[in-house]
Amino acid sequence: MKLAPLLKVSTTLLAVFAAAWGSTAQAKTLTAAIGMGPKNSSVVAYESFADYVAAHTDLKIKVYPMSLLSMKETPQGIRDGLADLGFVVPVYFPAEYKESNLVANLSMLSTSGTKVKSPGAALAGAMTEYIFNCAECMEEYRSQGQVYLGSVSSNGYDVLCTKPISTIDDLKGSKMRSPGGNYSRWAESLGAIGVSMPAGDTYEALSQGVIDCHMGSVSDLTNNSLVDVTKYVTFGVPGGAFAGVATSNFNVGVWQDLTEQERAVILRGAARMQAEMTLGYYDLAMKDAADAPAAGIEIVEASAELVDATDAFVKADLAVIASHFAEDYGVDNVDAKIAEMVRLVEKWKGLTADLSGDREGLEQVYWDEIFSRLDPATFGVE
Repeated sequence: MKLAPLLKVSTTLLAVFAAAWGSTAQAKTLTAAIGMGPKNSSVVAYESFADYVAAHTDLKIKVYPMSLLSMKETPQGIRDGLADLGFVVPVYFPAEYKESNLVANLSMLSTSGTKVKSPGAALAGAMTEYIFNCAECMEEYRSQGQVYLGSVSSNGYDVLCTKPISTIDDLKGSKMRSPGGNYSRWAESLGAIGVSMPAGDTYEALSQGVIDCHMGSVSDLTNNSLVDVTKYVTFGVPGGAFAGVATSNFNVGVWQDLTEQERAVILRGAARMQAEMTLGYYDLAMKDAADAPAAGIEIVEASAELVDATDAFVKADLAVIASHFAEDYGVDNVDAKIAEMVRLVEKWKGLTADLSGDREGLEQVYWDEIFSRLDPATFGVE
């Protein structure tokens, strides 16, 4: 029998199969869930993140916008392995993420006191630094089968109205759609009426006179088509932003199965995505603000009295927030935790003051101050 040729062929086939199997094993594909439409600026940032990871590792990340999991399904989906990573919104789950939600409720600090062009950039930095250094926050995510990898913030909140709002007297009696409890408290402290309703109902409510104003980002002019029913925009009040988001939480098991080099690249990519997402919201808001007059919308300046009253409200409301989280959710040491967040917001206002619109600069400061201090060999592993 001529065994040598057979052995040669068999050896060659084994080598081919081994090479193919090794290539398949290296080219891992991860699934990312984000419950937003494909044109949303956050989805665009996610796709950019996936490209960055693919360019520096053998990992592939497939982004599923608004298709794999909804916003409310994403945390459990990551935990149960339906997605490997995703965009988590803790405010939908107040009991499960009470520690993170405490600081998310302090968002009005970003626009009170020291004023900056991009309060969202400062708030995202403060939120992320706080949570990474908050053992209780990190344990909340870990108990839900997730590894936290950073936050994002919208641009500052303004008032979009059917009548001009400039002074406290203008606010009195006005019906204002509120995105949360602290915003309702702000409105009511100044004689207005806070109205709770889903964001999707705002257009009809404004058009039919059910409400006079919507408290939200000016980017809602396009995001929610409010340009058709808004006549006036007042910038600077009520302030604050939406920062109750974890951008790219990983399934614990998936994260631990990555190599140290893969985790290192993802951490750098997370800093990059945080900057890109946050400035995506900022850029859209700036564009909508610039386009508003051409759409027949008048820009109104908030009076100094209204701005000062808003700053005073934010300071006084800290005690209300502290009591709420201590009594209703059992959060310990709330005063110390709030004081730390106050400190971090002011720190990050300074760090980001000159970085509005500068993605590379914002990425670098997020990396230098936060993500570079995480050890890819041990973070989320031990």
